[in-house]
Amino acid sequence: MGRSGAGGLRAFRRRLHANPELSGQETATAGRVVKRLEHAGAARVVTGLGSMQTGVCAVYEGRQEGPGVLVRCELDALPIQERNRFEHRSTVPGVAHLCGHDGHMATLVALAGDLGANPIDRGRVFLLFQPAEETGAGAVAVLEDPRFRALGDPDYVYALHNVPKYPLGAVLLREGVFAQGSVGFIVNFAGRTSHASYPEHGVSPSAAVARLVTAVDAFGTSLAGKVAAPVLATISFARIGRAETGPNFGTAPGEACVSGVLRAQRSADLELLRAELGGLAARLAGESGLAHSLTWHEAFAATASDAGCVAMVRDAARRLRLEVRELDEPFRWSEDFGHFTAAFPGAFFGLGSGIDQPQLHDDGYDYPDDLIETGARLFRAIIDRHLEDRLKVDRLQDDRRGHRAPTRSGRPPGS
Repeated sequence: MGRSGAGGLRAFRRRLHANPELSGQETATAGRVVKRLEHAGAARVVTGLGSMQTGVCAVYEGRQEGPGVLVRCELDALPIQERNRFEHRSTVPGVAHLCGHDGHMATLVALAGDLGANPIDRGRVFLLFQPAEETGAGAVAVLEDPRFRALGDPDYVYALHNVPKYPLGAVLLREGVFAQGSVGFIVNFAGRTSHASYPEHGVSPSAAVARLVTAVDAFGTSLAGKVAAPVLATISFARIGRAETGPNFGTAPGEACVSGVLRAQRSADLELLRAELGGLAARLAGESGLAHSLTWHEAFAATASDAGCVAMVRDAARRLRLEVRELDEPFRWSEDFGHFTAAFPGAFFGLGSGIDQPQLHDDGYDYPDDLIETGARLFRAIIDRHLEDRLKVDRLQDDRRGHRAPTRSGRPPGS
């Protein structure tokens, strides 16, 4: 990638950063991506994918038969107010690219430019710009879209995520589960208010909330003997009573809400966590004479990587002389790319974004521009490795048959 190309990609990434859009609302973001793809040599660019109608897929085709490789990035930003003060900070109040999806998009745009300048000879490459990753809805929406399925199934699928607190550009690999599955929950308790001087005449949820929060925070240890791998439960919000106009000192509360996230490496363990929480909430409500409800939100499957595809990433990284780190444990955060790796052989891997980089979702986070070229080169090397392997197989078959490999039309080259 030349200096002018790198500069253009950095400017593009910063425009995306300055103009973030939430999950399912990525219309302008998708439009910016499509504009950059217009002269990138794709055979087709399909827009409006998913029920959100914001997904984009660019398709590159070689002249000869070969494997189909899909590379995915994300379009959406987060509902967080950014505190950065640099020129390309978010211009949208309460919304910001604080997970690096702006950099992931720029990486795939860079890869598109490389595929246009240096076309593949065989096979197909799909560059998918997926909506609504942050809510866990986008991957399924795209996979279920008939227009995406009409493109033909990929043979292999890949995606990366930048990971703070690791050396810049280090490639992070793990066979099997790379990122945990998770599901959000909201528990509501309903009792009856009373004057604060006579709380015994009401039905307060305070004790139930206190016991629920304590028990959920302890799930990781209290359920250790029932699960196959470590689990985590985190309370993210709790409210007792109402205070629309300020503190209501004179009223004993009659309602409460608690929300949080359950995380596990295995589906069976996540289901056990769900059952434990459901039983706990019902028991606490019953003991306090409360009505209650429990709802589930933003469910993510665990994201697991195929050993053969991880080997492809490892080999490609070493060819590029990138540092490779093998992870002992999966990351605790979740990723909806797990729906792709459940449907097709593939790998999800990390790219270190710097030891001193703020954590993902930190309000001071910004994607390192230097990673754009690194990610694009690594994806291209992975694609080329798959095509090389197919070429070796074709040549071996040709030697046995005594003729040349057919083109995509089925005719020998030059016929």
